[in-house]
Amino acid sequence: MYENVWETVVKQIKESAEIHSVVLGGMGEPLLSPFFEKTVNELRDKNLHVTSNATLFRAKLTTDIVKNIHSFVVSIDGMQEQMYQGRGVVFDDLISNLDFLNYLKKMNNLDNPFLDIQFVVSRKNIQDIFPLMDVLASKNIRNIVISHLVPQNENQAGDILYSRYENKEMKEMFHKIKIHSFKRGLRMILPEVELKTERKCAFVDEDSTFITSSGEIVPCYRLSHPGREVIFGRPKSIRQYSFGNVINKTILQLWDDSRYVSFRNKIHNNHIPSCPDCDLVDGCGLVHDTEFDCEGVSPSCSDCMWSRKFVFCS
Repeated sequence: MYENVWETVVKQIKESAEIHSVVLGGMGEPLLSPFFEKTVNELRDKNLHVTSNATLFRAKLTTDIVKNIHSFVVSIDGMQEQMYQGRGVVFDDLISNLDFLNYLKKMNNLDNPFLDIQFVVSRKNIQDIFPLMDVLASKNIRNIVISHLVPQNENQAGDILYSRYENKEMKEMFHKIKIHSFKRGLRMILPEVELKTERKCAFVDEDSTFITSSGEIVPCYRLSHPGREVIFGRPKSIRQYSFGNVINKTILQLWDDSRYVSFRNKIHNNHIPSCPDCDLVDGCGLVHDTEFDCEGVSPSCSDCMWSRKFVFCS
């Protein structure tokens, strides 16, 4: 984020009584930002949450920073081999960094930041959940959030553990995970394993928006940058969708823009199609990207795995 954009965003957030919580993170490591410490200090009166891989905790965290943060969400996707192959992270170093955070809290008699762990599960790493729970049981963890993989290419399509129809195998596995978590005194938040009727957008229902590094106001993490997904075997192009830039209008002006209000109303009331269980999906030309759906709503959220509770936002 360029400094002028950062200054604009922080100023608008500080001056708004309507903005209560701020999440630092989304599509990168916030502790790498040259503005991280300044941001925490400037926004210390807001409810601050940070998503991180925790690799820079020892290098970047101080008592003055930690005391102003409400919670950390740390991504851990497996034990030693999985973490090193998938992220290039040495598992023991990561756990040592969690210990350092707990040390800062203990030495300063702090209740927060709370520490949540997010685990993106797939066929490649699901067995690592059990030994990971054993390690985390003594690390003062508030929640462990299990979230499913959204494949980025066809090679990953076979790694998903959720399905459109009945999924007895994963129901039994998640039951075993729950029992193990009870024994370890851990609170697990588990995703759905099969397609349900219910749809709920966490961003819309919790009155949240996302500001990109260039200052664009976008609906959510998913629509914040271009990319690819494979939804139940169907490749899909994801396009960034912006409702405007904070350099030209304020966050609240963009939030109240009629296009954005109309979009949020449609999502909240589920006035959008549901592609995964549509009888016409195999022959539909609109499911290949997020440009718009068959009812003309743009951007299209009709294939969103987040709203079906397969994936959780942090």
